[in-house]
Amino acid sequence: MNRRTFIQKTTLVTALGVCFPSELSALSDEELKMWSETELMGLTSRKLKGEDPLILTRKTLKAFNKMRTAAWEDGLVIKPVSSYRSYQRQKAIFESKYDRFIKERLAPSEALEKIIEYSTIPGTSRHHWGTDIDIIQGGVAVQGDVLLEEHFDTDGAFSELQDWLTDHASKYGFYVVYTNNENRKGFKYEPWHLTYKPESQKALERYLKLNVYESALQQPVQGLEYFDNQAKQRYLHEQIMDINPAVLP
Repeated sequence: MNRRTFIQKTTLVTALGVCFPSELSALSDEELKMWSETELMGLTSRKLKGEDPLILTRKTLKAFNKMRTAAWEDGLVIKPVSSYRSYQRQKAIFESKYDRFIKERLAPSEALEKIIEYSTIPGTSRHHWGTDIDIIQGGVAVQGDVLLEEHFDTDGAFSELQDWLTDHASKYGFYVVYTNNENRKGFKYEPWHLTYKPESQKALERYLKLNVYESALQQPVQGLEYFDNQAKQRYLHEQIMDINPAVLP
């Protein structure tokens, strides 16, 4: 199913009563046991492997190491920056940004819109699953924030890695989630954020099947009380669903 069809079929019948495509109800019993609601929200973690900043599911880590070895053999170092992130860690990030923007005299609704340009509401992050990872090119020095689009541009510090990933990442099951498609909405372009499709695609299916999104928005998070129903609906369709169609269920 392509992204347009999927989004058209995905409608909110109440403020948070989400009705998803019939394809999601076809998950097998085995698949339905794969992810619990608390795991998908980052409140508990699956059996993950590795050490920070490289903590992933066993299958994702195995695939990532294969890809990293192939890049190394081609003279490039793939350096992990961030992988699994707990609910509490995401909440700390979210609330810290909210506090900062409020101190800068943004209205609460404006602060929330600013945050979700790049950062997720806790409980809705793909990093909770252990299937997604932020990477840069190792051995290349940059000033300031390493996770900037400019570093991955044609003349950027990580352009060699970007070219290599474009040619090879999908061979190992990895895809950019938030692409630079000008028609895409939601989170801004993140060339550093890769997902391991064979696992994250199933996690997203499960996330939608359980309507985990509704549970996440009911958690006590500073500023979230100003996130009105219209904003909640838009966040679901744009931030969660308007992603690279190659990794949608």
